[in-house]
Amino acid sequence: MLNREVGAEAMPSGSLTEISELTDGEIFQIFDRASHFRSMEEDGQRFTSSLDSAVVATLFFEGSTRTRLSFTMAGERLGAKVIDLAVIASSVSKGESLKDTCNTVAYSGADAIVVRHQSEGAPRMVSQWTGLPVINGGDGCHEHPTQALSDAYSLVCRFGSVEALANRRVAIVGDILHSRVARSLCSLLPRLGMEVVLVGPHALMVPRASALSAEVSYELDEVLSEVDVVYLLRIQRERIHGAAGVDGSSYRRRFQLDQRRLSEMRPDGLVMHPGPVNHGVELGVTLPDERSLISEQVRNGVLIRMAVFERAFGLDVKGGAVV
Repeated sequence: MLNREVGAEAMPSGSLTEISELTDGEIFQIFDRASHFRSMEEDGQRFTSSLDSAVVATLFFEGSTRTRLSFTMAGERLGAKVIDLAVIASSVSKGESLKDTCNTVAYSGADAIVVRHQSEGAPRMVSQWTGLPVINGGDGCHEHPTQALSDAYSLVCRFGSVEALANRRVAIVGDILHSRVARSLCSLLPRLGMEVVLVGPHALMVPRASALSAEVSYELDEVLSEVDVVYLLRIQRERIHGAAGVDGSSYRRRFQLDQRRLSEMRPDGLVMHPGPVNHGVELGVTLPDERSLISEQVRNGVLIRMAVFERAFGLDVKGGAVV
């Protein structure tokens, strides 16, 4: 089992800024707790207000639909008061620094903060500045830990257990260079026994893929028949500054999952995407329900973030109960 790793300045207990901060035991506990919530959801049971009276602030300095909504629903399901700071209408627009903004949120009574920011390492700094548990909702091209946990848990649900993931292969396809999701997945999936191959054009590939415990391919057709999961990424044009070789027609020809490529996948091969999907670019076919995990990724994102919130607040979970 891996030990928890933090930087030179230890962060408050409960923070989650990257996958490496989680022990294997914590990962399994998050999955187990998500399964408990999933069972309650399927049985129509009311969720316990384990975070009753807690205040969670969400600070999103970049656009988001799924992640922001997921964190809000997760907190409110557990009884927390979730306050969404509209950054564009805040003093940030007047030049207030990130540190001052976050300290204002902390002094105002927040008990935990969810941060999405364009700068890598921002959530870790916010945690150190405020002394509060901070959950990373995505920082630049660095990491998106709760998305990776949600994706891995979706695979656990589909294949039946963590053990059933062993030796299965996942192709992460697209803009690897700018993908924080890809980095978090490369940190998490090998710990669950999965093999990762990164697929994309040279211009959008990380320079040292071996450091991410992953193989590399520059042609999707080379790996389609060898993988159990094709995980599609969009091209993050908002982060590309003059990158050469990213031609739309060439990209679609080489990397789009279309009807032909879907038919060349293994019969039980699965397709995933963190959203938003750019239809007609990375995905050019309507996926049969049994082949797509995209809706499950959204559903499980709420359940995983509920479990991550309980961890952030240091709740002691025994079986299905909080004690």
